Amino acid sequence: MERNALLAVVISLLILVLWNEFVVKQYMPVEEPVREAATSDAPPPGAAAPDAAPALPDAPPPPGAPAAQIDPAQPAPGQLVGDDVVVETDLFRAVFTTAGARLKSLQLTDYRENTDAGSPPQELVHTAYGAQLPLGLLLRGKGGTLDDTKVLYTVDRDRLSLTGESSGALTFKGNLDGTEVTKRIELDGHRYLWAVDVRVANPPAFVSEMAITWNASLDAAGGWGQGVQPTANPHNAILALEADDLQTMTRDDLAEGRPLEGAVDWIGFSGQYFFSGLIPDTADDEPSTAKAWAVSRGENAQAMLRLPGAKSEARITVFTGPKDIDLLDRAGHSLRRALDLGWFTIVALPMLQFLRFLYQFTGNHGVDIILLTILIKILFYPLTKKSFQSMKAMQKLQPEMERLRESYKDKPDQMNQAVMELYKKHKVNPLGGCLPMFLQLPVFIGLYNALLNAVELRHAPFVGWIQDLSAPDRLGDFQLPFVTGAGIPILTLIMGASMLVQQKMTPTTTADPTQQRMMMLMPVVFTFMFINFPAGLTLYWLVNNVLTIGQQYMINRQPD
Repeated sequence: MERNALLAVVISLLILVLWNEFVVKQYMPVEEPVREAATSDAPPPGAAAPDAAPALPDAPPPPGAPAAQIDPAQPAPGQLVGDDVVVETDLFRAVFTTAGARLKSLQLTDYRENTDAGSPPQELVHTAYGAQLPLGLLLRGKGGTLDDTKVLYTVDRDRLSLTGESSGALTFKGNLDGTEVTKRIELDGHRYLWAVDVRVANPPAFVSEMAITWNASLDAAGGWGQGVQPTANPHNAILALEADDLQTMTRDDLAEGRPLEGAVDWIGFSGQYFFSGLIPDTADDEPSTAKAWAVSRGENAQAMLRLPGAKSEARITVFTGPKDIDLLDRAGHSLRRALDLGWFTIVALPMLQFLRFLYQFTGNHGVDIILLTILIKILFYPLTKKSFQSMKAMQKLQPEMERLRESYKDKPDQMNQAVMELYKKHKVNPLGGCLPMFLQLPVFIGLYNALLNAVELRHAPFVGWIQDLSAPDRLGDFQLPFVTGAGIPILTLIMGASMLVQQKMTPTTTADPTQQRMMMLMPVVFTFMFINFPAGLTLYWLVNNVLTIGQQYMINRQPD
């Protein structure tokens, strides 16, 4: 019974991790919100619906040009070409274009695309070839929609440099279907937040709201992780951080466009480590009236922040930067929710904060993980000791249990009753050996999510060949089957060997040879499971195994 329960725990752990990695993050559908009901303000026949973005299909690649040879930075045939405006701050280098007054590029100064020497700064603007760039303006109403994609703006300067607490602005002016439009972009030298003021002189009578758009590729590469997902955080005046408030839009949601039912705090694109979002300008104590909408256009996705009632002027805030806990908290607007640590956030967040605290003294997150593992083992030692004692007791009862099974082999009910009486007589808990594993399951998954999503651990080196604790460990260029990326997973193999030693030292609580062979396969299963896991998580499990082996040795030497 003990072995069956332990086997169930191990299999459950495997299923939970794989489900979280391959199903929840990529394919899990979310509940469709109630769409806005039709009203008397419906557009006349032939006019664009208020919730429909203008039909602006992405430009196809040039005929005969392989996709790998297309430079997304180059304009597609027929695409408006404007002049570049460069903004440099202490944190990023941004390039705006006068073609639509859009954001063309934003590179983070303190982050790189990868760990290679000479790697370029991390780029946060990812759009499919020929697609619209972020920061578009829509004037919307029941009479149609005006889009500034084809507007060639003028700008008051071609370069802006900001350091420290200095601030500055770019002012773009253009003509949208006979209407004068001004976009003023205000930036600071020390913040990832910047503001956009939009003013429209004498907007057309049909206009009832403005909307700001942000476009990004659905399959962006270079540090965004497993594709970019547009996410929105609806405003909740009572509990703004309630888990159910975070809406995640999948590809299916974007196929025909998805409006959100209520007002939102922000809408944007959230990658594995970075976030770009649009935030309505409202006071902290005032509920937002802005609404969100998103749709996919080929390989591109467009997120829209709608500002009902804003006809001639509007102001929004933009965040473009890393998903650092402190930065998001200081930014306000519930942006902290952009960092999703999974089901066990209540466990993952304290561990991540503890790792950040230790880093101030060690300067090495690998050492921090080792110290965290030692602390966890100390906290769990009383339960671990009881678990091993229970397993040793179960091992001693095996001859008696085999006798009972033989005596009652045709009477299962009586056999179960006799076994339970045997447990009671010797004061043995048949599930006592599984309790520590059950309690460590949230710790394992919480640390897994922390290592996978915390930007602090991105590209964090440990020792030797392990130069990125958030990526699988690889040594050399040899390609192995079932292994993502070239190289041999040395740390994972050592971890598997430690599990084998631990399994050999664990008291056998069953006489069934089939179950014994199944348990000896667990190290192999875990080794294959960890091959593509972050090196930081593998390091945690290896240190945990080594400490467990030491505890087993000490406990086994103690007299009964």
